[in-house]
Amino acid sequence: MRNPISWLKMAFLKMNDARLFDRFAVVIVLLALIVRFGVLLYFWPTWLWHTGAVHDDWNKLAINWVTHDTFGFKPDEPTIQRGPVFPLLEIPLYLLFGEDYAAWSIALLLFDTGTCLLLVLLARQLWGNRAALLAGLFYAVHLPMIYLSAKIEQFTSALPLVFLWFYLFSSWDLGSPKKWIPWALGLVSGVLMLNKTVYLPVTLVSLVAIVWWKRKEPQFKTILRQASIALLTAALVVAPWTYRNYVVTEGALVPVQGLFWELVWEKYVLSDLDAAEGADRPDGRSLQYKLSRRAELLDRVEDTPGVKLTGPKKELYDERVFRDQVLEWFKSKPTHFLKNVTSNIWGFWAGAENLRKTLPLLSMQMVFLGAALLGLGLTIKYGQLSKIRFGLLLVVTLWAEYSLVIAWGRYSLDTVPVLAVVFGAGIDAWMKRKVRWNEVMRS
Repeated sequence: MRNPISWLKMAFLKMNDARLFDRFAVVIVLLALIVRFGVLLYFWPTWLWHTGAVHDDWNKLAINWVTHDTFGFKPDEPTIQRGPVFPLLEIPLYLLFGEDYAAWSIALLLFDTGTCLLLVLLARQLWGNRAALLAGLFYAVHLPMIYLSAKIEQFTSALPLVFLWFYLFSSWDLGSPKKWIPWALGLVSGVLMLNKTVYLPVTLVSLVAIVWWKRKEPQFKTILRQASIALLTAALVVAPWTYRNYVVTEGALVPVQGLFWELVWEKYVLSDLDAAEGADRPDGRSLQYKLSRRAELLDRVEDTPGVKLTGPKKELYDERVFRDQVLEWFKSKPTHFLKNVTSNIWGFWAGAENLRKTLPLLSMQMVFLGAALLGLGLTIKYGQLSKIRFGLLLVVTLWAEYSLVIAWGRYSLDTVPVLAVVFGAGIDAWMKRKVRWNEVMRS
């Protein structure tokens, strides 16, 4: 009987056979389905949505949008604190299943399985058969991502967009002659921004990077024109929502969502809690402490006109209150901010509300990040870094953004499609070199 190492080696070799690609792809997608429903059933009694609640109240946005024609957490009270993409994905779920959140969870897991299939099929075109299959395998069994998808989390809607963005940017960077790519890239970038504002800096940084890297090439003017097309297309996609925010705030310029200073403030508050009670605290204590500190801060300004405001105007007013408090803390204790950034740097990959949740997340992330780092090392060793550099730029930019504000391990899950491709491309480069070396030795 063949030992597991020999079997794995043979499987890796056969993955590069185009005739077997469809079979491997079907196996990987089936594995993705099995693992997702296994996680759903294993944790079945523990899901928060059994109580009728969904993390961060994303369900309320979709429900109120349908039943009250209002994008907000309360009926007839709009909000500017969220983007519209995930609620748009939830609306069909509400229309089909009502408030049966088990059905929502199953539908989102099926949606995520579709993302796995998309990744395998498109990655094949740019990075090759084996790289695509290995990337799909990485994605299919990424347990932290699967667990949080089953909880009904926003990032599930970002994952296919992140991969499409990476695929389109890499195609453009590697010299694809297809003229529609900048237009498609602008469309995907705009939708990503509407999902999460953090993708605005990602897109801007990446457009500047490609213009800089291509500045000495003969087709530089074409690259510059294509970058302008992508940027303009993204702006046109975002513009209607920006106008909506302008209307509901009666004159404020909010491109997608107005939620920044409260998050910076939250990190300061939670670092105080860490110092006072440590990380080994009960579930829910972080939220309880944050809400109490929030109420305490806003109570100080109850005699000001802000307390009479509602909806978007109140949200803008509260943002200014949080901004003033953060700036006051920064002036009085500048080193505190540096400590927060340091904490966020690792928290982006493994941070959770307490030690009980951090340890299992950290243990799983070590496996998947270790695999991605192995792939990165191999792409560098075998000269393939240029094929994945815009994925790495996305990861680094997101990491930097969240490190400056507040970071939880779930935020890093947006990067899973990129990490999957990095892993697959690295192992593929190593296998190709190994095969060529063996052929040379036999000859």
